[in-house]
Amino acid sequence: MSVVENIDRRRAERYEAAFGVRFSVNGGPEHLSPALNFTSRSLAIRSDMPVRAGDHVDVRFGGLPDIKGEVARVFPEGFAIMLSKGSLAMMTRSDLQAQDTESEAAPELSISSPFIRVNSPVAARALLSSSLDDEPGYNRHFLSILTADPAVLENVGKIWISAETTRWVASGLRIERRGNRGLAVMGLNDWQAHIGAAYGLKLTFVGDEMQEWTVEIEAEPVAAHLETLAPAKLAVNA
Repeated sequence: MSVVENIDRRRAERYEAAFGVRFSVNGGPEHLSPALNFTSRSLAIRSDMPVRAGDHVDVRFGGLPDIKGEVARVFPEGFAIMLSKGSLAMMTRSDLQAQDTESEAAPELSISSPFIRVNSPVAARALLSSSLDDEPGYNRHFLSILTADPAVLENVGKIWISAETTRWVASGLRIERRGNRGLAVMGLNDWQAHIGAAYGLKLTFVGDEMQEWTVEIEAEPVAAHLETLAPAKLAVNA
């Protein structure tokens, strides 16, 4: 199965939600409720607000673009909407993100890529490390950026990561000096890693004075790294 085919399959997978949303029905007042679960094409909301199939719903959460859809199903705990347009951005809100990026160090049982060439105004290389957990969908991935000049990372307060139209703030971020090199390590969940394998990753480093510089990683080395995980898991479980 190709990486793009894998993403198409994952779009239909349902994730438990760990966030609240603001929504309005048919242009009415805005309400705040917890989300129950979601895919890239649907969203279930816990609410006692009376709605009917076909009602138009506008949803906002986090810093993501507004999501529009129609009520497809009503159940005792709330209702589910079918999105007018599939949203890759929603997948970055998977509760896998919290589970996969809490640790600041690479997992003990892991596999790493070779150093990856990047496109950047600063001298840098990238490295991917991934866990070899048995359960599909719960791998932890760590993206490391090694810079020739440690000073370029000294005042970095935030790193934005984007892939195609999806954008999120780097989680589990750790920045340190290693000898005469700078090192930034951040976590990726499975979905974010697979988006990067399909579209590449662009990292925007934001300094204290809002100065920015970027690192661009092509899709091919990310995809090649993910392809090595399956045979490695077979060897571990043999």
